[in-house]
Amino acid sequence: MSPPLPAFLLLVSIAFTSASVAPLRPGFYAETCPEAEFIVKDVMRRNMIREPRSAASVMRFQFHDCFVNGCDASMLLDDTPNMLGEKLSLSNIDSLRSYEVIDEIKEELERVCPGMVSCADIIIMASRDAVVLSGGPDWEVKLGREDSLTASQEDADNIMPSPRANASLLMDLFERFNLSVKDMVALSGSHSIGQARCFLYSLQAL
Repeated sequence: MSPPLPAFLLLVSIAFTSASVAPLRPGFYAETCPEAEFIVKDVMRRNMIREPRSAASVMRFQFHDCFVNGCDASMLLDDTPNMLGEKLSLSNIDSLRSYEVIDEIKEELERVCPGMVSCADIIIMASRDAVVLSGGPDWEVKLGREDSLTASQEDADNIMPSPRANASLLMDLFERFNLSVKDMVALSGSHSIGQARCFLYSLQAL
């Protein structure tokens, strides 16, 4: 039986496909950008050497992206005069980091095969590699997602679970996305690496 963390990440990458037009499949870039997965893993490795915390940060990216309207990289979009993006939502502000890792991966891929690999797929591949490079198992990801041109801070605020939510609320939320209690526990297990802010422990102590 696979450990719960990678099982959860694989499940998320399969379950949230609303941003994709064609079916997802392994080896999607085999012809258009055969080096894609190698490049993603290599950049991820370099960043983890520089900053080990980036592994947890990139894994967190996948959940925060996929849980809000599908795996579409919408969380990477900056605000515009007509759109409030997800970066400053309650669940992301002062919480998500390592955007520069995704930027670096994208720059490398654009140099080798411009316009081929979506940021949505980069997040999926990078989060898988963060697990592998942290000592977890490897698995094949399905690719072929398209990047969103819009984002919604309101949706991120309304959909993402609150750190103060109790077990019942969390189970109800996950059930809305056809995710089980086992999936929820697996997600919680992903918090066993990385760093937490001190005020979270203070809240638990109250």
